[in-house]
Amino acid sequence: MLSTLRIRHIGVIDDAMLDFGPGFTALTGETGAGKTMIVTGLTMLLGERLDRGRTRGSSTVDGTLSLTGHTELAAALDELGAEEEDGEVLVVRRVTRDGRSRAQIGGVPVPIGTLARLVGTAVTVHGQSDQQRLRDPEAQRDALDRFAHAEVGPLLTRHREIWRERSALTDRLAELDELLSERDRRGTELRQALERLEQSDPLDGEDDALRAEIERLGNAEELRDAAGQAALALVGDDDGPAAAPLLALAAEGLGRAARTDRTLEPLVERLDAVRIELSDVAAEISRYADSIDGSPSRIEEANERLHELTLLVRDLGAMLAGPDGPAEDITTLLATSRTAAIALDRYEGAEEERTGVVGRLEGLEAELAEAAAALTATRVTAASALSTAVQEELRHLEMPDADIRVEVTSQSHRSHGCDAVAILLAPHPGAEHLPVAQAASGGELSRVMLALEVALSSSRNDRSAAPVFVFDEIDAGIGGRAALAVGQRLARLARHAQVIVVTHLPQVAAHAGTHLQIVKSSTDGTTSSTVEHLDKPARIRELARMLAGDDASDLALAHAEELLDEAGAVATAVDAPSGARR
Repeated sequence: MLSTLRIRHIGVIDDAMLDFGPGFTALTGETGAGKTMIVTGLTMLLGERLDRGRTRGSSTVDGTLSLTGHTELAAALDELGAEEEDGEVLVVRRVTRDGRSRAQIGGVPVPIGTLARLVGTAVTVHGQSDQQRLRDPEAQRDALDRFAHAEVGPLLTRHREIWRERSALTDRLAELDELLSERDRRGTELRQALERLEQSDPLDGEDDALRAEIERLGNAEELRDAAGQAALALVGDDDGPAAAPLLALAAEGLGRAARTDRTLEPLVERLDAVRIELSDVAAEISRYADSIDGSPSRIEEANERLHELTLLVRDLGAMLAGPDGPAEDITTLLATSRTAAIALDRYEGAEEERTGVVGRLEGLEAELAEAAAALTATRVTAASALSTAVQEELRHLEMPDADIRVEVTSQSHRSHGCDAVAILLAPHPGAEHLPVAQAASGGELSRVMLALEVALSSSRNDRSAAPVFVFDEIDAGIGGRAALAVGQRLARLARHAQVIVVTHLPQVAAHAGTHLQIVKSSTDGTTSSTVEHLDKPARIRELARMLAGDDASDLALAHAEELLDEAGAVATAVDAPSGARR
């Protein structure tokens, strides 16, 4: 429900606040008072552009939208982070002087497209040139499904579930076919590469280790000589001094002194530790010298192994390439080979999985065809019922000779089934049934649209989550009994939805529960408009003005009061919604 609307600086409206009732709200006023600006403000909340000719500067529209019953909208706003207060959210649209547009929902800035998508789920604007539901085949099918939601809804949900599963499996089948095609191209190649790698059985970093070893073996004599000299300097021989004997002398002398001065004991301990470490180093040097194998056979063996590994990297590096390109060493090649092994495992399981996918798809095709057939049968039955319901509404709207037909025909299979829905109209006996947007005149089109909305809303038991319908001069081109009928049907629609109507007909305005008047005034050559909420005496004067152009004529006032009382009696007879204000 739209609780309030504030419009600033649009056309002749400088600043106006509108408080809407829960049922039927009528907006009336003299020609040029700014009724169209109200609709312009509403459409701005739906993301429509503002004609710059309608404003002299910045323009702002604030709307308070009640979320009661609108669970999906409330969930979407909660995810957005929008703030709500007492179950209502504030929607703001501002167009700056230079034409820039800004929008907020519950204090959260949003793109205009998001504004249209979210608010559009709750508010629908109908105008003489905007009967979208009667022109769009998708919207007509949605209307039929909503009319028979109890019957169509479960079938449509089931069909979409099957459709989604089939789509997912179809995509998976394409992936598996590509995988198997790749297996045919690369499977043998990868398998041979992995077998060759397994035969060579390289180790991580082995090529780098071999290069270091070959470098060491090529300098074996020099390395042994250096190790021998170092060992001699540490442990010495009979011909000269060395570190170990000198260190032993130092330790012995300091030990004797420590027996006299115990403060030297730590230093003695440290000298003993150095002697042990020196002995270990000398032993390591000796072992190193003994390990150097400078024989030609070992050098040849190491070179042959390095050559083998180099060929592996050269031949298999590109074939087993990783995300960074071909491998350039054994370590990288081993890492990319593991990825290739995983790919081979996928290849091995792909054919078996493909067989299962194909079998399930065959079963789904039968299930989908069955679900689509059930949908079609239910829609055909619902189309007949909707035709009858709309036909009955047209009779009440003074179009008894018009023949409406909701037609269900076949089209290519989609997620919603195989059905195309069209609303066809023969405006008089003998006329051909044509799409309603082509067959009806402006006034007829408005009444057909109203008949459809009333029929679609007839199954609603309350107004929780009810849509908001805004009708911009739906009564254009009609009068007399047809105008009374339109007012009555709008009041009936308002039992199941919030209805806001811009009208110039008193027969329509009289049926409203809330009556707002757009009042125009001129001061110092400047015209501006405000909005007034009318009580019953004020309503009578406004209806008299609409009837006779004079709100002071006794005859017009009497006629207006009679019209208002008759509308009230009709509303009471059809159990008007509680809370209507008159």
